[in-house]
Amino acid sequence: MNRTFKTLVALLLTALCFVQCSQTDNKSLRIKGKLEGVKDSLLFSIMAIENGDPVAHDTIISTKGGEFDFTMHLDSAAVMTVSDKANDKYDTLAGFYCVAVPGEEMVLKGDINKGWSFGGSKFYRELNEVEQAVQPINLEIRDFTAEWNKLVAAGKINDDVEKKFSDREEALYKKLETACLAFAKAHPDMEAAVSLLNYLNVESSEKLVKLLDPKVLNGRMKAYVNPRINQPDIEPLSIPE
Repeated sequence: MNRTFKTLVALLLTALCFVQCSQTDNKSLRIKGKLEGVKDSLLFSIMAIENGDPVAHDTIISTKGGEFDFTMHLDSAAVMTVSDKANDKYDTLAGFYCVAVPGEEMVLKGDINKGWSFGGSKFYRELNEVEQAVQPINLEIRDFTAEWNKLVAAGKINDDVEKKFSDREEALYKKLETACLAFAKAHPDMEAAVSLLNYLNVESSEKLVKLLDPKVLNGRMKAYVNPRINQPDIEPLSIPE
């Protein structure tokens, strides 16, 4: 009888541990998956607003064959960059933007240099729809940036080259803005659509939020949206100056 009781208790504790380890509470975000192209670790950088100022919180995760599985504490929705730790964290060629949302589970897969996708909870499955709508354009911007940086490093920038790249930059941004606004217009009640603000300047962001349902803007995405509309000094990093 005593042995049976101990066995039952052990089973209950094991089950409880499994539930606690596999579920995400409303103040944490579980992130797991596998990304090719990662040398040995990933940098997850959260940009939050504290007392009106942007503050970065970095989490470095060692990977094995590109695989990772961890949970981070998070008070509210915030912008997050995922990058290869082997590269400088401010190098826009090294990773990508997304939204970190507490109470959710993010599953990442793909190649950090060539293309990636999101899965997991409903929010991140919907974020994948957003991502696939703009990722091809963002990869174009990445190639554009790499081409520009190569010319700068070689000292081959002159007035004609600068004008050519300026025109291309403007065209790429317009293409990206058009895609972002079209997606928001087609999905006004999708929370994940707010992630498009990552790629827009303040003027374009104001256009986008007018297309979204107030319930999205005033719900749990409010902490994510408001700083990008009310603080013009926070600009996107997608296209370099």
